[in-house]
Amino acid sequence: MKIIAFITGLGVGTAVAMLFAPRSGEEMREVLREKVEDGRRYAKHRLRDLRNLANDVADRSREVINDRKHAVMDAVQVAKNTYNRESQMRPS
Repeated sequence: MKIIAFITGLGVGTAVAMLFAPRSGEEMREVLREKVEDGRRYAKHRLRDLRNLANDVADRSREVINDRKHAVMDAVQVAKNTYNRESQMRPS
């Protein structure tokens, strides 16, 4: 959402600059190239940040899942041990 707002603002700013700051065609093309490059850099940095965030969330999710898996496995083992102990104590 912020990227769309940034790109929209970039376009509006460029249009206003073209209308109120008369320049030669070559100067205007250079300004446009710079603005496009600024937009690319911004998008690239945001994409990198989002990718890092997604990796962090995935790593934390794996840790939580492993913790829960070990807790369930431990609980199952305790239940088996209790069952075995109780079945050996019962008279036949």
